[in-house]
Amino acid sequence: MDWSKAKTILIVAFIITNLLLIYVLVGENHIYEPTLKDEFIDEVIALLAEKDIRLGTDIPKEIPRLNSMIVEYERVNIEQLNQNYFDNEGIIEQNTVGLSKVVKGEESFLLINERSIIYENKEDDEIYKDLDEDKALQLAEDFIDKGKFNMADMKLSFIKEDEGIFYIEYSKVYKDVFVEKAFTNFQIDKRGVKRFERSWLKEKDLADVEIYISTAPKSILTLLGMQQAYGKTITDISLCYYFEPEKHDYLDQPTDAKQGKAVPAWRIQFDDGYKIFIDEY
Repeated sequence: MDWSKAKTILIVAFIITNLLLIYVLVGENHIYEPTLKDEFIDEVIALLAEKDIRLGTDIPKEIPRLNSMIVEYERVNIEQLNQNYFDNEGIIEQNTVGLSKVVKGEESFLLINERSIIYENKEDDEIYKDLDEDKALQLAEDFIDKGKFNMADMKLSFIKEDEGIFYIEYSKVYKDVFVEKAFTNFQIDKRGVKRFERSWLKEKDLADVEIYISTAPKSILTLLGMQQAYGKTITDISLCYYFEPEKHDYLDQPTDAKQGKAVPAWRIQFDDGYKIFIDEY
């Protein structure tokens, strides 16, 4: 007997058997998951419509699973902000534990817990007479670059113009998956950057085991009991990593949290930029 040939045949048979097993298991997940059936999804859409919640995107039909992730807040100090934005010419009015402020003329930065940044510009001069969306985005990116913040993990997730003000939001992404709640927000008008807010997360470690959560059609039924969703249009439904310090029982002071575990959740974004996170298991 040619043992070499026989061994090759056995290996090929083993591979084919495993592929068939995977196909059957995956197929069964889709066949026997009732909340992914078209009939169920149609019923969900009808129930949402009764609450004046409209769909401007498709409802994902996947079996949702994602690893949990340990994240930490991006740390900033008031001296950095003074150096990067004011060339050290700003006046640090307050620099205490939990709250710092630096001012230069009509501009100021407020820093909370070394992680939440709020910039305000109260200048009246209109510098950009022909401001449009492209120019507003360029001003936002220039402002980010000036602060030496890395744009590699940032994704433009919302932009809207209202009465001459552009509202812009960048969200954190890790391998094309949103990481919430991390945000970099702008209000930009003809004066330039009027307001800037940032609270960012950095990934530290990824768990080995995947976590399964409820399907998207089932999860978004939660919106039926949320009045803040009524009258809005859903523009995006995405699986994300979700960190909510208030949900960590071991944290006595969630506002002082430096790191924690981000878990899989559905990220529901509406046409006005408002977001709801659903992490049902």
